[in-house]
Amino acid sequence: MLKQTKNEMTERTVTEESEFDIDLVTELFEKSLFGDNDVSLPLYIDAYRQINKFFSLLNKGFSFVEKDLLEKEKILHELHVADPAHYDTVNSMVSWECRLGAPFEKGSRTLLRLHRALLFIVDFLKNLKDSREEDQISMLCQASYDGTLSKYHSWIVRKLVGVAAHLLASRDCMLNAIISGRSSRHEYEVMQAITRFISIAEQVFYRLQKIYEDKNILNLP
Repeated sequence: MLKQTKNEMTERTVTEESEFDIDLVTELFEKSLFGDNDVSLPLYIDAYRQINKFFSLLNKGFSFVEKDLLEKEKILHELHVADPAHYDTVNSMVSWECRLGAPFEKGSRTLLRLHRALLFIVDFLKNLKDSREEDQISMLCQASYDGTLSKYHSWIVRKLVGVAAHLLASRDCMLNAIISGRSSRHEYEVMQAITRFISIAEQVFYRLQKIYEDKNILNLP
């Protein structure tokens, strides 16, 4: 049975080579919660870099999703590096871009795509957590996609996601992917890790949702 201290977790770095780690992505999202109602943009990006690794573990059919997320993370990272004062938190970025009158082409529009995708990820993991051994993961994934992201996508993207979902591995393989194949971790511990991720990710999601609602930019094209 695998146990890790908080210090051991914080010592790990977010690198391209490291495996997906649900505890680490949860920790990064939790650290991204800034003040009472804001989110740190750099830490949000770091958390999403971990989520990319989860998509890469699903199957090759999701490679186009991983590539798209990487491109958006790069845009946001470059905006933060170029102007850290205005791109340090989500609220500062959105407020700055709305004052400039340019939320359609810069960070606000890019982040909105990641924001929408996070709702799909949370819903999918909820379905996985509540699933039974005989449930088909492909159907759970498709249901989550249909209820969250599909309305924003073109017909061809919806078809690609459908094919990728159909090729998903079994429930056990999915759970092993989430814990990086650490079989010494019992299933109930994995479910606890998923539950904690969902709780923290929803806090992040609703903070972003409120910021975008207040600026009336939830429907950026």
